[in-house]
Amino acid sequence: MRNVAGYALTISAGFMALVAIMLDSPALFYMSTALIATILACRLQAWLAVKGLRFERGAPESVRVGDLVTVDITVWSDRRIRRPLVTVVDNLPNNMPVADRTISLPIAPAFDLPIETQYQFRPLKRGRYRWTGLLVEGTDALGLATRIKEYGTTPAEMTVLPRPFPVSIDIPTAAGWGISEAESGQTRGAGLEPRGVREYASGDSLRHVHWRSTAKTGQLLVKEFEAGTHASAAFLFQLTKGSDIGGPVHSTLEAMCGHVVFLAEMFLRQGAHVEFPLLETGRSFASHGERSNEIYELLAGLEADQTTAVSDGVAAAAADLPPGSILFVLLSVRDPRLPAMITHVAGRGLAVVPLLYDPRRLVAAGRFESAAMPEYVQALRSAGTHPILMPTEAPNDADR
Repeated sequence: MRNVAGYALTISAGFMALVAIMLDSPALFYMSTALIATILACRLQAWLAVKGLRFERGAPESVRVGDLVTVDITVWSDRRIRRPLVTVVDNLPNNMPVADRTISLPIAPAFDLPIETQYQFRPLKRGRYRWTGLLVEGTDALGLATRIKEYGTTPAEMTVLPRPFPVSIDIPTAAGWGISEAESGQTRGAGLEPRGVREYASGDSLRHVHWRSTAKTGQLLVKEFEAGTHASAAFLFQLTKGSDIGGPVHSTLEAMCGHVVFLAEMFLRQGAHVEFPLLETGRSFASHGERSNEIYELLAGLEADQTTAVSDGVAAAAADLPPGSILFVLLSVRDPRLPAMITHVAGRGLAVVPLLYDPRRLVAAGRFESAAMPEYVQALRSAGTHPILMPTEAPNDADR
């Protein structure tokens, strides 16, 4: 509306000057001259309003998908002039879908003190994002002219961690040599080596309370014990190009990451080892909280950009994982060689549980063969596994 008013006033001033010349009317000429001078002064003020500014952006280093993010922007004026209000618009990365983005409040930068403004948004997709630069929109005091200037800024970096998607899976009793005990919590107890402390959870024995840490923190903490190599859960993702199917926000890989962080948290609380073959080197013996943070950071940057098939990953994982481990294989697109590979590694003491995601629930059609097709599920069963069909739908906003 400001631009429309400014353009209309400019046209009116020009028309008035033309009429004044045609009618030889000094009064109209003076009026048009004053009007044109006012318009030029407004444009000059709008131009000066966006000049000579410096910016500093403050953004959190990491958040979870769906969290409300607040970005603070501090503005300095390098010139001793009185400025009208300006509006700052940050250049968020195009590949980061967001919701509930607010507009920063208009501010009037001053030379002698910094002025702060802020805006908020909710990131909808995990990942590591980096952005720089912003736009400043300024007007004159009358609001007749508008100027926009782009400024470079120090790059901002933010990691959006996956949000756990609660899911319940039925693990076969004979799947591993200790995972069923981990599931019931029986691997925790006296006689095992402690590996750290963690927050008290419902069902923990009071015999395992770490009283010294509890007294220091004022929060009930319990000892966390090593579960041994017989309670180990490993997750192997299908990261072949074209296997991440869905939209920018809801896709098969996003559902996989949400389910895995939920299951990993559950296994860690129960004292089991959680591993990610091919994504990590070596076995982590960090405490529950540290290992949980490692997993969130690891999955934040996961992308389906590989050329190898998930069946090749099963072969590599079987060579590295200790006997008695249970390997969860997450896939959405059919891998024809996977059933034979599962049969091949069965004699190495490794139990494989396929977690299948049906991309047809996210897209109507496409050039892919769903891993949830009945004949493929039957082939996996014939290989001696217990495939589990996983939900691909994202949780409701209320669940977030």
